[in-house]
Amino acid sequence: MPVTTATRGARRSPTDGVGRAATGLRTDIQALRAFAVMAVVLYHLWPNRISGGFVGVDVFFVISGYLITGHLLRQVELTGRVDLARFWAARARRLLPASLLVLLLTAIAVLVAVPRSLKEQFLSEVLASAAYVQNWRLAHDAVDYLGAENRPSASQHFWSLSVEEQFYVALPLLVVATVALAGLVRTRRSQAVFVVLVLVTVGSFAYNLYLTDTSPGVAYFSTFTRMWEFGLGGLASFAPPALVGLSRRRAAVYSAVTVAGGVAVVSALFVIDSETAFPGIAAALPVVGTVVVVRWGGATVAAWIGALAPVAVLGRISYALYLWHWPLIVIPPLVTFHALTTGEKLLILVASITIAWLSTRFFEEPIRFRVRPRVRPLAVLAVALVAMAPVVVVSGVASAMIRRDDDGRVADKAVLVDSGPACLGAAAMAAKNGCDNPDLDGIIVNDPSQVADDTPKRSGCWAPHGVETLNVCTIGPPTDFEVHLFAVGDSHNLALVSAYEKIAEKYRWRIDLAGHPGCYWTTADPKLNSDEQTASCRGWQANLDDYLAASDFDAILTTHATSVGVQPADGQSREQAIVDGLVGAWQTQTSKGVPVIAIVDNPGTDATNVQCVERFGTTDPDRCATPRSEGLRKFDGKAEAVAKVDRTSLVDMTDFYCTKTVCPSVIGSVAVFRDRTHVTSTYLRTLAPYLGERLRAALREQKVI
Repeated sequence: MPVTTATRGARRSPTDGVGRAATGLRTDIQALRAFAVMAVVLYHLWPNRISGGFVGVDVFFVISGYLITGHLLRQVELTGRVDLARFWAARARRLLPASLLVLLLTAIAVLVAVPRSLKEQFLSEVLASAAYVQNWRLAHDAVDYLGAENRPSASQHFWSLSVEEQFYVALPLLVVATVALAGLVRTRRSQAVFVVLVLVTVGSFAYNLYLTDTSPGVAYFSTFTRMWEFGLGGLASFAPPALVGLSRRRAAVYSAVTVAGGVAVVSALFVIDSETAFPGIAAALPVVGTVVVVRWGGATVAAWIGALAPVAVLGRISYALYLWHWPLIVIPPLVTFHALTTGEKLLILVASITIAWLSTRFFEEPIRFRVRPRVRPLAVLAVALVAMAPVVVVSGVASAMIRRDDDGRVADKAVLVDSGPACLGAAAMAAKNGCDNPDLDGIIVNDPSQVADDTPKRSGCWAPHGVETLNVCTIGPPTDFEVHLFAVGDSHNLALVSAYEKIAEKYRWRIDLAGHPGCYWTTADPKLNSDEQTASCRGWQANLDDYLAASDFDAILTTHATSVGVQPADGQSREQAIVDGLVGAWQTQTSKGVPVIAIVDNPGTDATNVQCVERFGTTDPDRCATPRSEGLRKFDGKAEAVAKVDRTSLVDMTDFYCTKTVCPSVIGSVAVFRDRTHVTSTYLRTLAPYLGERLRAALREQKVI
């Protein structure tokens, strides 16, 4: 994955006894490369066995910082300058051939094998990877409410390569600027670079701690929160380890220190897991351990391990292995529609290593070592840009064609749904003795490949993450209405807009609606994905309280997703916190005579549901159904809260989502789910007549109508 100091002859592994192969390759660093790539690969295959395998990426970052900084320092010391064009050309020749080959073949595999519902996302991430901005694409998705539901794409692993490439651009520019400044103030160039690198490293580490605490999703992918890892590796290069002439005592000290560093790196695989705030302070364990090894491991057991043939081979192919393994893990389950078995995982492991060796031996190394060394750097960069063209053309043109075709399908679906055929959607569940409409046989009216976009298209009803303002929209007649209701909640409340629109039209109700992602009407302490999102939710809830205190509605409708997080008080269970929070919020309105109608949350499904329906929805829809116990397994809390508060009613539509045993994914020729927890607007439009009847019954119960 990172750069290497090897030459063509580095295919051999015998060492001269001082930590270098016969050609000058640091075998201890090769050992680290082998360890890092296998940690990542094994983690991706068996995440429950090696919970912290993702720290292999951090090991790579340190190695890159060490080698690249050392390389630039030697240039500065020898020539007094950095040849930017030659440096970047060398990086392009090292990195681009293999990465562009993998991206091109990945794009083709996406077009051929990946379900249509995922094609556009996957292809757009291929483009982001080709431009080496994949980390920022994923950072954006981490805080985007809809993007957070995206499936891991076949090029998602390019986020770390994007960070490295940005480092390769930024560091030489920083060195050039620092050298120029050192000349002006008449100080030693290397000393000036050292001071600047210390400042960047400290600043990045501080920002890493801050952002991991406030926005962990962004922190994981941000270049700025990772720069300190490169920086520490770079600082280690200012005092390269002595590889020859060590006294026995010093050699023993170096060995002991190296072993301690190795233990730190290995232990990170098991003491860090997906629940660890990362990178944060936890990243210091593998990072500092790696710095210790690259600084003192050149003449120790680490070098001996790196010289072993299997380790040497893994170190040599580590970059290619990192590139190839992930598409081989992601794409097959999208074809077979079952989780990888142990046998399949072992086959993928062997295939990944084999393909990585072949591509390294017969594609990457010939380009890297056999291209004439005197080719001008600008020519190399020009060729690299031209080589990107096939990836861009395949991914970009295919995405545009898919999008254009989808637009036509959406229009056709709207015409069919508006015609209101018998047995469509929820009507099939309402029929007590079954429902059959031959016109709907063999079709799904909302194309499963497009259901991710089967959402309400209402502006002004939503306050996104980071916004505390209570944005309120109006559904139904603004004047001359029969009843004035306020609907409030998270995205599951917003999803009901499609039903609210038809209900308001039928009964001449005015429904004002407000929502916020992952945030709902409660006095419980919210717990979102970051401190920033949690603070935004609290501010929105405070504005909601003020708004309700100054308003006069006939009744309030409320719902929220069962997956939304709350922070229980000491000694309080999550379930009790949910119920107490609802009770506390509702009583602020019921105490002044405004009834509250709570709508039970819809069931959920699994992450593969949309793709299952896309493939089997018309031929074997039962295959995609979710067991009722799974779909309804998360605690809702609304029934328990209604039992504690007067002037409240419960509306439960579960019988329109689930039978006694399963929650179907296709009901009445309509795909029900657009992701794991959200229901499609199309299905909710068909649910409107039945939801309207139950809301009317609740309003009668509360003597509103």
